[in-house]
Amino acid sequence: MLTSIKGRLLAAGLALPETWEDEINTWGQQVALFRQYAEGDHRAKLTPEMRDMLRVSGGVLDQFNINYADLVIAKMGDRLTVAGIDADNDAGSKWAAQVLDDNRFDGLQMDVVDAGLRDGITFLMVAPDEDTGAPMLAHELCWDGDTGMIPVYDRMGKRIVAAVKVWYETDDERRVNIYFPDRVEKYAEAEQTLSAGEVVPWVSNGQPIGVPVVPFVNRAKARLSYGISEIASMIPSQDALNRTMVSMVMTAELSAFQIKVAVGFAPPAKVVPGMIIKIAEEGLGNDQKVDMFTLEQAQLVPFISQAQFLIEQIGTITQTPLPSQMGGDSASGESLKQREIGLLGKVKRFQVKAGNAWEDVMKMAATVQNAYSPTARAPQVKRWVCRWEDADIRNDAEVITNAIKMRELVGDKEVLRLVAPVWGYTAQQIDAIMAEKRLAQADQLAALAGNLPGFDNFTAPVQ
Repeated sequence: MLTSIKGRLLAAGLALPETWEDEINTWGQQVALFRQYAEGDHRAKLTPEMRDMLRVSGGVLDQFNINYADLVIAKMGDRLTVAGIDADNDAGSKWAAQVLDDNRFDGLQMDVVDAGLRDGITFLMVAPDEDTGAPMLAHELCWDGDTGMIPVYDRMGKRIVAAVKVWYETDDERRVNIYFPDRVEKYAEAEQTLSAGEVVPWVSNGQPIGVPVVPFVNRAKARLSYGISEIASMIPSQDALNRTMVSMVMTAELSAFQIKVAVGFAPPAKVVPGMIIKIAEEGLGNDQKVDMFTLEQAQLVPFISQAQFLIEQIGTITQTPLPSQMGGDSASGESLKQREIGLLGKVKRFQVKAGNAWEDVMKMAATVQNAYSPTARAPQVKRWVCRWEDADIRNDAEVITNAIKMRELVGDKEVLRLVAPVWGYTAQQIDAIMAEKRLAQADQLAALAGNLPGFDNFTAPVQ
């Protein structure tokens, strides 16, 4: 099917390398592997004899592994939360907030972040609602060798000039859409080729709307337009850790249920504590040797040390501070920050690129609404800004204590701003708290003045 897709893209005048199909196939295989590891379905690499000894089938829920791949993804993903997407005017910001709320942004952004970190790249499609024309945001996974989104970049590898979506309409019917800046070509698969397709215009006032697919790329670099998975570098270490785990399990079992060797006689099939074993009822010959012993087993301690070493290497390679590397409960906030410098660096780099992608999504959403909504138009916005929640670990008690210490120097309002991240105060809530405090102070002053001679008609000013 990729051959037919390549032919359609070339017919549209797009430049593709000769090795395009091989590159897409290899990429899809890698993405499929990343997803398997994130789900805990690892390559066991066990022989049939080893499986029999371990009594495992090799299925995802019946194998020995310690899955750190999902932990690496979650550890970084938990620090990546968009607080909002603002415009350069209040009307635009209000419209953006409504669009995000209509598209259940809280769950949508979690899916986008997790998929982008795991696969290296993921996509968001912007399409009009069939009834209202309002922009609808849909998360689209990247190509995994069978289905998903395939981006087509320009010669510089920076700008998407087309996007190919492959999915199953039914269990045995695969379909293909190719999104160009000015049209959508729709095809059905027939024996690994594409049938004659439908062409749907994608224009507004005669002008192309643009490719409605926005990529979210993790750690994009030159000639790596598909991004880099956060777990790509740790898979060899994860495999080694799993093999160490298998060795530990087998060593423990052989230590608990030792292999016994009988020399010169046939022992009974079942041996229980306290029983008497008869070796030779008729007596032993002069040259007959009889012995019974157990095979010596390996020690568990070296395997435990090896496992700890591999876990530390996974944390180092992925710049992810794992639980065993975070110190005790008494570790200070500053100490935790020092351990997370590498992780925070990755988070901030992702925020820059993904923040630009969310801004592109809002720009496309406004274009789509203006093109397809019969009544409501999006406000004019020249610039969008994506705001992220703070990714740093903070000690809330230290934040509050330090803010109170600054009170005499900076005043109550600045103290509230300093503790706002702890309590979730917005600028409006801070202003309301200050206004309520001033009103309370004015009431106290008026009550005090009313008890003094000659101040019966005193009115305290409220600023």
